[in-house]
Amino acid sequence: MGVEQLQKRAGKAAECAISHLYNRRRENGSWVDRLSSSTIATALGVLSLDRADPRAYADRIASAVRWLREHQREDGGWSMADAEAPSSPGMTAFGIAALYETDRDSSSDAIDRAWTFLDENDGVNVIPGLSGDAPTTWPAALPTIWGLVGLRDFHRQPDQPVEIMLLPRRLRNKVSIALPAILGLGVMQSRTMRRGLLRGILGRIAEPLALNWLREVSGTNGGIEECPMIAGFVYLGLREAGVGTDLQLTSLRYLLETQREDGSWAIDRDLEISVTAYSIMALSEFQDVATEAPTQPAREWLLGAQWNKPFRPLGLPAGGWGWALPSGWPESEDTAVVLSVLADLGVPRTHPAIQLGIRWLENQQNRDGSWSEWVRDSSIMNDRPCPGVTAHVIMALRRLGEPMSPRSPIGRGLAFLRTHQQSDGSIASVWFRDSVHGTSRLLEAFVDTCNGCGATATAARRWLLENQADDGGWPLRHKLPPEGSTTEETAWALFALLKGGESPHSPAVVRAVDWLVNHQDDRGTWSPSVVGLYFDDLCYTDDLIAHTFALRALGRWLRMTSTSGATR
Repeated sequence: MGVEQLQKRAGKAAECAISHLYNRRRENGSWVDRLSSSTIATALGVLSLDRADPRAYADRIASAVRWLREHQREDGGWSMADAEAPSSPGMTAFGIAALYETDRDSSSDAIDRAWTFLDENDGVNVIPGLSGDAPTTWPAALPTIWGLVGLRDFHRQPDQPVEIMLLPRRLRNKVSIALPAILGLGVMQSRTMRRGLLRGILGRIAEPLALNWLREVSGTNGGIEECPMIAGFVYLGLREAGVGTDLQLTSLRYLLETQREDGSWAIDRDLEISVTAYSIMALSEFQDVATEAPTQPAREWLLGAQWNKPFRPLGLPAGGWGWALPSGWPESEDTAVVLSVLADLGVPRTHPAIQLGIRWLENQQNRDGSWSEWVRDSSIMNDRPCPGVTAHVIMALRRLGEPMSPRSPIGRGLAFLRTHQQSDGSIASVWFRDSVHGTSRLLEAFVDTCNGCGATATAARRWLLENQADDGGWPLRHKLPPEGSTTEETAWALFALLKGGESPHSPAVVRAVDWLVNHQDDRGTWSPSVVGLYFDDLCYTDDLIAHTFALRALGRWLRMTSTSGATR
C-alpha cells in the first residue's frame, strides 16, 4: 500500500476517533474512562454487601454472583480484567471465596471447576501466603479472606501489623497505596487474633492512630484512592473487628455507589484526571487546543482538580494532581502530565497553579535523580523509582522552561535514565508491563531535552525498531500477558519513534500506522489490552488509554506526512 492511500485511511480513522472522543466528553469538559471489571474487587464487594445485610442487598449480591459465574473462564479460572486471558490463580482464589460464602450451593459446579484450575496451576505455591512465609503486604491478603469465609484456619493469616502506625511517618509511608488495606486488616487481626502481651498493648495504642489515618485519606464520597478493592478490605476488616463504625459505613456507601449495572466492580473507579489530560494530548496533534472553544472547559476542570492543600497522611505539600477525584492521592506522573497539558492549553508558566506544581515535582525528586509516585527514596513495590514517571516529569519541567544543567532536576533525571537503561537499549516501567512503555518514554524525554541524537536515545530507538512484531505492532515478545500486539504499546512506540526522528515513510512506521488503522473498530475506537500493571497478578485494561494514545500517534504521523509529502 502506498503512503498516500494510507494517509487517506489514517485520516478517516482519525476523524472517527475524534468524533468518538468528543462524544465521550462530559458536560464539564472532562473525560471519564472505563477500567476493566475486576474479579478481586467484585469478590470483596459482594462479600462486604453479604456481611452488611444479605436481605437488604439481595439483588445486588445476586447481580455480583451472576457476574462472577458468567465471567468464569473455560479453564475454570478467573482473570484480572473482565474475562480477558489469561486466568489467574490469585483472582480465581478470590472468586472461590466470594461464591463459597454467598452462593455455595447454587455455584457448586463453578467452585469445583475453580478448585481444579488452582490444583492444575499450583495455586498453593504461587499465591502469596498460602504456603511458607508471606510478605506482610496486601498481595498476601487472600489467605486472610479465606480465613474470614472459613476456607482456611482463621489464625493462619499473614500478619498485617497495625503497629506500623507507631513507626516514623517516613518509614510507614513507604508502603504508600497498600497502607489502607494493611491497616484495615491489621486492626482486625489486632482485635481477633492471638497476640502476646506487648503486641497486644502496642496494637491497642496503634488502633486509634490507624483509624484516624484512614479517616484522613477517605474522600467525601467515602472512597479511599477511588478504589473499591481498598473499600472492601477496609470494610471487611473493621466489621470483623467491630470498630470504626463511621469508616465501615462510608466504605459500604462507596461500594454501593461504585457497583456497576452488571454487578461488578472495577479495581479503581476510573482515572478521570489522567484520561482527560491524555485526551487533550491527543487532540493537540490536530488543533490548537489553547484557542479552540471545545477544549477550554477542560482547562478549568484540570486547574480545579489540583490539590491546593497538603496531603498530610503522606507528608506531601500542596500542588500535585491525582488520577481521580475526590480521593485519588497527588502523585508525580499525573502532576507532570497535567502541567504539560495546561501549558498546551495556554496556561502561562507564571500562573500560581503552574508554579506550585513545578515546586511540587522538584520536591518529590529522589536522591538518585529519579521520581516515584508518592514517597521519596523508597524501594518498595509501586513506590520504587520509575523510568516512565521520571521521563514524564522531565518532559513537563522542560516544557515549562526549567533549566537543564547537569545538577538541575532535569539533568539529574536524565542521568538516572542513562544509568538504568539496559545494555540492549530498553528500560522497564513500574506501571505498565515489560519495556515498550518505559523505552518509548525515555526516547521522548531525551528528544525533548535536545539529547535525541545521543547514545541513550539512539539505543532506545534501535530497541523499539528491533522489537516490532511481524504484524507491524508491538511488542515482539513479552514476559507478562497478553499475547500479541496491543494498541497501547503500538501507539507508544510509534509516537516515540516519530518524535525521535524516524521517517514517517519508513517501513516500520508505515506498518505500525497500518496496524492501528486496521484495528480500529466500527465505533471509531480500539480495544484495550491488559497492559496496565499494579502488580504482576493485578493488571487492568482502560479504554481511553488505548483510544487517546492511538489517536495521538495517528495525529503525529498525519502531521509529519502532510509536511514532508505523501511520498519520498
